[in-house]
Amino acid sequence: MTGLGKEWFDIVNTLLKVSSYYRELNNAISFGRDIKVRREAVERFLKNPKTVLDLGAGNGYLTEIVLDEYPNIDLLIMLDALSEMLLKAKRAPNIEKIQAVFEYLPFRDSVFDYVLAAFPLRDAIDLERALNEISNVLGRAGKLIVVDLGKPSNHLKRHLINFYWTIIAPLHAFLRLGFKGLSSIKIKKTLKFYPTTNQLLHIYNRYFHQTVLVEKFMGSVIILEASKIA
Repeated sequence: MTGLGKEWFDIVNTLLKVSSYYRELNNAISFGRDIKVRREAVERFLKNPKTVLDLGAGNGYLTEIVLDEYPNIDLLIMLDALSEMLLKAKRAPNIEKIQAVFEYLPFRDSVFDYVLAAFPLRDAIDLERALNEISNVLGRAGKLIVVDLGKPSNHLKRHLINFYWTIIAPLHAFLRLGFKGLSSIKIKKTLKFYPTTNQLLHIYNRYFHQTVLVEKFMGSVIILEASKIA
């Protein structure tokens, strides 16, 4: 199984603890780049969406960007495992909020034309089961757009990125937020169980016919588009 497995509960508990300052933490550990890469993914790959699922939506980071670009979208569903996160998201007439996990999506098949996932799939209990569920709820021409941390196959890059998440990111979060910023050290645990970028592509290709992957910041962040049809 590829995913966090039993470690998922520890990560979810950490996310629950940081839910009140989640945005500030993300901004601190990314030096403000987290919003930029989300926006780049939307502008680059999202085209005239009608029905969208924001997977692991948290408190609405990505949803707000989508609504900025497409304010008249028919329906955008925010899904997250934590109701505490969803409660902090802004309300809008074309938004619905649902609490669920990625491995058991409570939707009928072929209902969405896009599924978006900004940094949550690394936290899946079972990544392959989650991808199978996503593939099922996407329409025939549907697309999955993913923004996530990367784990380059190159050993040197991987060691440098590991140093960043072990030392630099927690230190900067501590300087910005105090001791509560040190919770960012748990990111290292999620990367431990995450496949390398090359392995990840092989996994995605089992469930989607075509994938396009863009590496950012020395491969520490990836933007991926996976299509149901070639």
